[in-house]
Amino acid sequence: MTAGSAGTDALLAALNPAQREAVEAPDGPLLIFAGAGSGKTRVLTHRIAYVIAARGVRPQEILAVTFTNKAAKEMRGRVEKLLGSDISGMWLGTFHSVGARILRRDGDAIGIPANFVIYDEADRLAAMRRAMQTTGVDAKHLAPTKVAHAVSAAKNELLDAAAFAARASGYLEVESARIYRAYEAELAAAGALDFDDLLMRTVFLLRDVPPVLEHYRRRWSHLFVDEYQDTNHAQYLMVSLLAATHRNLTVVGDDDQSVYRFRGADIRNILEFQKDFPDAHVVTLEQNYRSSQPILDTAHAVIRVNQDRAAKRLWTERGGGEPVRLIPVYDEQEEALAVCGEIERLIGNESYSLSDFAVLYRTNAQSRAFEDVLLRRGIPYRLVGGLRFYERKEVKDVLAYLRLVANPRDPVAFGRIVNVPRRKIGDRSVAELERIARKRKISPFEAVLHVGEEAELGPAALQALSGFGKLMAGLGEQSLRLPVPRLLERVVEETGYQSMLRDGTPEGEERWANVTELVGYSEEYEDVPPPDGLHQFLENVALVSDVDSLDDTKSGVTLITLHQVKGLEFPVVFLAGMEEGLLPHIRALEEGDEGIAEERRLVYVGVTRAQQRLYLLHAFRRHLYGSAQTAQASRFLADIPPEMLHVVRRPGGPPVTAPRQPGAVREAVHARAVRANPVEIAPQRYLAGMRVEHPKYGTGTILKSTMTRAGEEVVIRFDEAGMKIFAVADAKLYPAGG
Repeated sequence: MTAGSAGTDALLAALNPAQREAVEAPDGPLLIFAGAGSGKTRVLTHRIAYVIAARGVRPQEILAVTFTNKAAKEMRGRVEKLLGSDISGMWLGTFHSVGARILRRDGDAIGIPANFVIYDEADRLAAMRRAMQTTGVDAKHLAPTKVAHAVSAAKNELLDAAAFAARASGYLEVESARIYRAYEAELAAAGALDFDDLLMRTVFLLRDVPPVLEHYRRRWSHLFVDEYQDTNHAQYLMVSLLAATHRNLTVVGDDDQSVYRFRGADIRNILEFQKDFPDAHVVTLEQNYRSSQPILDTAHAVIRVNQDRAAKRLWTERGGGEPVRLIPVYDEQEEALAVCGEIERLIGNESYSLSDFAVLYRTNAQSRAFEDVLLRRGIPYRLVGGLRFYERKEVKDVLAYLRLVANPRDPVAFGRIVNVPRRKIGDRSVAELERIARKRKISPFEAVLHVGEEAELGPAALQALSGFGKLMAGLGEQSLRLPVPRLLERVVEETGYQSMLRDGTPEGEERWANVTELVGYSEEYEDVPPPDGLHQFLENVALVSDVDSLDDTKSGVTLITLHQVKGLEFPVVFLAGMEEGLLPHIRALEEGDEGIAEERRLVYVGVTRAQQRLYLLHAFRRHLYGSAQTAQASRFLADIPPEMLHVVRRPGGPPVTAPRQPGAVREAVHARAVRANPVEIAPQRYLAGMRVEHPKYGTGTILKSTMTRAGEEVVIRFDEAGMKIFAVADAKLYPAGG
């Protein structure tokens, strides 16, 4: 194929100078720092098309690696459109798909059958449980998910079972190493590989079998890697091995958007590319085609604080732009109301559609308040990257326990939780219960009461069923005297559900966060007498979760986490929950500088998703870990100069306060805005240490007084009744002795 036939002039015509430099760069190592919205995909596809059209490289000589199948499909389509011809000979796909293809062709050299199957997460955990049984490790003492996490981390570091055992220390690693060996035997017996194997085994094959490595080095004279900042150790070595001879390696990425360290991504791969290739040609793309300048300035104000990053600052030729808005709110409910109100206002006054809006947040549990308000307002939404809050397994499980407590005849609730957590009530036992239920025309749960009379089951099964019956009977008795939040806490504790989830893995903690979010939501029913409170709670939850006529393929407000939003863009973005302990997340605070730096990159990713309008929100009070807590504005808000933010005050909203500064007290970040728009609040009447009387609870001592959007809120320890929290406007408090 010649340059003339491909029209290289047309390939270069629409590019800016930096983009053109990257596309025309000479053969050899090329590093493209592509800032958010700077045309990364355009440059990568144009460079692939250019080396084919202008330099005579055949498509079959090219390997291009992406991180999603969607990106690979889009890239192939763009290159074919640019060239006006088919590129079917080119290998283009994700690291995992490329690894699988190599292993199916040449994996027999290291004992991998060509017809291997790939285990998904459920298969992997099932095999892990079998391996634990083989090694005699009780899943009650060591969670299979925790072992699976340790083994996955070892594979990402290219440690096989023997290598992991050699360096293992501590109970978890030593036991995981033993199980790792048995797990590999399970996989081998099944002719299976897990997802981590697709990378690790490919690297082993290329490293240990020189003829295979030489074959692929000859085949691919040019390598292209997208999102290079997200590569882990195995992916880095895979690329390094393949590119070592010809060195025609183009990598594209943005260190400021490296946010997958928890998956093993190593930001050093892109920052130290020039150490690996001292002669690398480096191009930085800084012209932004997505966002307004106020949004870009906000992004830079946050990200510039990170020390280890390539110097760059995004800019745009677009003039003007709406200022970035900061909305302080009282709690997550008001946060959701503020967002929905602004969405309704913009749709009513301007030419926006529902799909133009995105709400971004740090954890999945934060979606609950937004989902509730959107449903009540009748606003369609799309929840990206996960199930709706009330459809998540852990939420449905806990609600199933409550449903069975409230109605023992509910067969669906019974079937869902009878063996969750695992309590040795297997399929045979359930089938026997269903047989008895059909015979006696009762529910399966009621059949538990009769199982000892006619069931054909062994002693262990009968004991397990008896224990389950006593557990549920005890919870039923408690439901008659405990308010909903306290009953929920008893359910997750006494059933063992809390212990099952809190297995020490990030996935387990994420699921536990959803359960505690449900507990927090139930606090609204604290004062409804039992058992009416339970019935009202379940009815309202059912109404929310059953209103599901929305089609995710149709128009709707997008709800999405910051980790999932990479690669997307929206005209209007709301970045919610900018508070200490949430963004930055509590785990990042415990990890120190590296954790904080990655959280800062997450904020940068969120900010740069916005095209026209950006809203930053933080709450004065938020339900976290099952209880309401005072929230402190995120330190990242302190990085933004006050004059760059327009503070939006909601009527009666909380005072605008400075974000917490690590290591020092800083002058109020938004003092200028507060002086211009003072917030009027009722005077504070009570101070810590004051003695007061209440007509119901008697005499007590003020422990704390806080000014909220609704006025003063006090925490009181009563001499007889213990600790209580009151809104002063609603409480009948008098000075003690007055």
